[in-house]
Amino acid sequence: MAITLTRPEPALWLERYGDELYRFALGRVADRACAEELVQETLLSALQALASFRGESSERTWLFLILRRKIIDHYRHQARHPEVSLSQITPDDSTEADFFDPQDGHWRQRQYPAGWQSADGALEQQELHQTLRGCQDKLPAQHAAVFVLRFVEELTAEEICKELRLTTSNYWVIIHRAKLQLRRCLENHGLGRVA
Repeated sequence: MAITLTRPEPALWLERYGDELYRFALGRVADRACAEELVQETLLSALQALASFRGESSERTWLFLILRRKIIDHYRHQARHPEVSLSQITPDDSTEADFFDPQDGHWRQRQYPAGWQSADGALEQQELHQTLRGCQDKLPAQHAAVFVLRFVEELTAEEICKELRLTTSNYWVIIHRAKLQLRRCLENHGLGRVA
């Protein structure tokens, strides 16, 4: 039985996949303009690589693979060329020793992460998502890149180290610090420990 390959239809990409590509990008980057830019870059790259499309996957899957690569490139660039506003530079009152036992590296009992407060309603879920996004946006560029690649894109530590040219130990330090910063930020927004 012969497999019939369908030819890509670039003129219909935006209509067919534009909204879906945009939502995917917006869920992974800080703002709408950046998401729009990534979708535009994806469509342009796909158009330029049209001759190399072999039809081994669907047109949609191919476009999403290109977009995913663009998102990784975006975070790689951010990690290498961070832009830090003065509002992001805040003195840190607590140290890592406040959270972790220096002997075994585990959470101190009084600092152990507690369960989140109830977030049953859709509005509460939306507020939680917005707060988490806001906290994520406050991370230094490299921390944000590593966090998103690990916990949103679900890349392995090895893949992230390769993409961002990090050592394994540097990766783990960045993940550790990003989690601490996110935790502090969420606690500052009332999403911390339940009494």
